[in-house]
Amino acid sequence: MIIGPTAHAAVTMIDSKKGSMTNRAECAKEHFKNDLKYGAAIAVPAAGVAGAAVYAGLKPNTKVSKGLINIAQKTAKTIGNYLGKIIQKLGGKNIAEKILKNPTKFGAAGLVGAAGLYVITKLVNWANNSGRIDQKYEDSAKIESTTKNVVLDA
Repeated sequence: MIIGPTAHAAVTMIDSKKGSMTNRAECAKEHFKNDLKYGAAIAVPAAGVAGAAVYAGLKPNTKVSKGLINIAQKTAKTIGNYLGKIIQKLGGKNIAEKILKNPTKFGAAGLVGAAGLYVITKLVNWANNSGRIDQKYEDSAKIESTTKNVVLDA
């Protein structure tokens, strides 16, 4: 998990558009923090879900595993029922009937879809922040080059 942020920071240090070494170091530091923040926001929940799934698969007859499986099934069923009712209200009666007949199956698909949207949202936020960081330090480099002074933020 640390390789990506470190590589991004290293690439920033050799980017000539960032100006002085002080400016590059500050930019690299900001990129490192941004990469760690969003990397952890994706990796930690994914590792928790994967760990729970592996545990439940390896020890299926324990209380903890049965509890994890029960929570997953109830969550999926709740989401499936909710999804079916929303589609029913929107006029999709045939689709809603299929969902409400087997809400756990469709709820599980909904959970996977929600997880995908979560990851996409985090990646978009990471890219947005990364672009803002680059722009900030490239602007500082332009100011440095015109004034011949190093610009330090407070």
